[in-house]
Amino acid sequence: ALGVAGSRNGEGLDVLRAAGCGVDLDSGGQLFRALRAGFRGDDTRCGGVGKQEHEIREALVAGVKLINVESEAELRLVSRIAVELKVVASVGLRVNPEVDVENAHRYIATGERGHKFGIPVGEAEAVGAVALALPNIALHAVDMHVGSQLSTFEAYRAGTARLVDLSLALRRAGAPI
Repeated sequence: ALGVAGSRNGEGLDVLRAAGCGVDLDSGGQLFRALRAGFRGDDTRCGGVGKQEHEIREALVAGVKLINVESEAELRLVSRIAVELKVVASVGLRVNPEVDVENAHRYIATGERGHKFGIPVGEAEAVGAVALALPNIALHAVDMHVGSQLSTFEAYRAGTARLVDLSLALRRAGAPI
């Protein structure tokens, strides 16, 4: 999947669609542009922080393939909207892997302990259990973003190891990850 953040009015999205790509969305506006360019909901994945209720609703109506949630509160909101719409929401958990990040600037490191993005890795299994218990939620993925312009692969290695452990625990609990 490729992001649509750099596409203002859908320019280039037709090229991506013709090549068989999916799109990674961070907002309702990006969902609108992707759908207008001919992508189907199942070609899309919604991430992004601070998703508003109407954006989640629009994503579910469009039938997006996956919504990455940032918190237990957002997970519960997705469940409530999915119940109202009588759909099952496929979700992933965006996890903060709490790893050391070496990059060009501290402001673009998002995967360290205490950073506001994602579910702290120590809480992720419990949030996964909530996802498994909520109505109209199907937990299908775990995800992380450790930052931009990394100077080494160590953060990815350490974060991936933590996500593998989490994925195995969630699979044992019944999640089809």
